Amino acid sequence: MISSMTGYGRGEYAQGGIGYTVEVKSVNHRFCDITVKEPRELMQFEERLKELIKKYAARGKIDVYVSILPAAGEKQTEVVADMGLIKAYVNALKAVDNECGTDLRLDARTLMGIPGALTETAAEIDPEEVWAVLGKAGEEACEIFAKMRKTEGEKLAAVLKETGEKIAQLLETVRERAPLVPKEFRAKLEERIEELELKGVDQQRIAAEVAIYADKCSVDEEIARLDSHLSQLHTLLDSDGAVGKQLDFLVQEMNREVNTIGSKANDLTLTKAVLAMKNEVEKLREQIQNVE
Repeated sequence: MISSMTGYGRGEYAQGGIGYTVEVKSVNHRFCDITVKEPRELMQFEERLKELIKKYAARGKIDVYVSILPAAGEKQTEVVADMGLIKAYVNALKAVDNECGTDLRLDARTLMGIPGALTETAAEIDPEEVWAVLGKAGEEACEIFAKMRKTEGEKLAAVLKETGEKIAQLLETVRERAPLVPKEFRAKLEERIEELELKGVDQQRIAAEVAIYADKCSVDEEIARLDSHLSQLHTLLDSDGAVGKQLDFLVQEMNREVNTIGSKANDLTLTKAVLAMKNEVEKLREQIQNVE
């Protein structure tokens, strides 16, 4: 079944003191346009995230948002004590005690207050360890995202099929009416000849005129091609994969056939049917813009 280009998915995963949230959302677009917004320290994974998204979506304007889970972010920070600096301070303070006969009674809290005694650093993490977690968050987001696009696609397919059925019904009106037009033309021609009291008009001449008229207004080929297009429409709507571009081309061809029938329709009933078909084909064209 077809997929819509509208979708949203969110994934979250944490392990080994690191964790991430990935959000994916998309709207319709002619091509696959992916934008990733992530913290600076995760920019190295942008291309891997894009490749992951492409496994789930072939078309669409897709925005990806990556964030670090707060608790995980805290665990990635290390506090390091500068022991050399602290010992130097201790030795200096002991010298003061010895010289002045004092007892400063140093404790860890006092020593930690020494400027530069403690330094916060980001823990070194293996990029593959990061991707093992980030990738799982991304996959979860993509699976939910793809499921939503598929659900929306099913609804869209139902609407498109209904529109196709309306076109088929109108085409049936054209199919039934078209053969009657040349016959009515002949009847009107003979009636006009009789009104003008034209004598000795060759019946073969009348038949020839009717044949020429019938050939000019014949829409048999257009009806056959439009039938084929409607059949293809249903086939594509029931197929898997990205068929949006094929549907777009197909609707262009349907519009071409309807316009040709309209140009040949020298009849009020046919003209009304053609105008109604053009309206339904335009609905198809608008609706398939959101098909992947």
